[in-house]
Amino acid sequence: MALPCALFSSSSTDFEPQEFVKQILKVSELPPPSLTTPEIKSYEWHINTKYYSTNIHLSTTDKRTIGDKEFAESVEAFIHYFDPSVSSSFDLATAWLPYLSHIEPEVLMLVCKCSKDSDVVGRKKALAWCVENGFELVELEPEPDSDDEDNDFPETKGLARIIQALHAHTWPNLELKNSPPVQSPLVRQMMKEQRLLNQELEKQSDVNSKHQLHSTPLPSEVSTESHSTKPTQGPSVCSPKHLTSSSDVKPNLDGNTEAPAPASNESTGKESDTEIGALPLDDIDWGSLIGAVAADGSNEDAPLGEKDLGVDEFEQLFMKLKVMKDRAENLTPDERKKYAEKVAISFWNAIGGDEDEIGDLDADSD
Repeated sequence: MALPCALFSSSSTDFEPQEFVKQILKVSELPPPSLTTPEIKSYEWHINTKYYSTNIHLSTTDKRTIGDKEFAESVEAFIHYFDPSVSSSFDLATAWLPYLSHIEPEVLMLVCKCSKDSDVVGRKKALAWCVENGFELVELEPEPDSDDEDNDFPETKGLARIIQALHAHTWPNLELKNSPPVQSPLVRQMMKEQRLLNQELEKQSDVNSKHQLHSTPLPSEVSTESHSTKPTQGPSVCSPKHLTSSSDVKPNLDGNTEAPAPASNESTGKESDTEIGALPLDDIDWGSLIGAVAADGSNEDAPLGEKDLGVDEFEQLFMKLKVMKDRAENLTPDERKKYAEKVAISFWNAIGGDEDEIGDLDADSD
């Protein structure tokens, strides 16, 4: 099977079609050609771009011909040189149209040294003909254009434009490279931020899963002191009344439950610090409760036991800690004890607990 080819021709005595091949191959003398037909000479050219590589023929002819059927089917590009100062040169260029109608190459270029409005074949006429017949007008030595100096995206011109067009063509025998996708810095930054967001969502999902896993009380955690058999709705949290026992469990910051360390009252004669009146600050979700109060426009100093928190607020208790914890650290021991009782009541109300079960504690807090 013949290699696909780009066919070069000329209708000017000052420019031979082989000159195109010399400049593309960057040689002063052409290597021995392969004769496709007696009128057509071909030179192999290896194209190696960022995205693909292939081999094609750069073919030249001094006559109007498309060779045999095999060659005609291999022509993918046609580049013709003419002299705009000579009317007959342009006529010879237009004479190629019937031949090209049979092979229909995708790349069509009409090339000259420079096109001016003062030429015999003026620039406007040449451009109009190119537009009508699907050609691109290329000037090898165009006149300087002042507009190009102010243009942030100047067009490629001259021989570089011809090579660019040949590189951009999809040759039937090309071999694609495994090039990494090209991404702008903005796209890379957005993808990085999306990955970080996905990681945060996965972490939050793990925390919620652990919370749900540990929210159901174990049989050993059910107090025998409870006088109610009414099931509670939502995540299970020990009632304030049951927290008064040092053997019961209390919620910690990550939503798990743990048994408080036993404390002896014999040496001090005071209540144990593990009772609800003095729950360790690190184990009480101060920030989330005060955050819920502030969000509703309530006074920060209002009794927390009087605020009816919903399930949504309870789900957010473990996400807001700092503000209320800092405030509690400035309270006296007695104030901290009362405040802790109100915190426990708020927990109980948030999960829809029965107020009868915390009646004694509620009365004590008053």
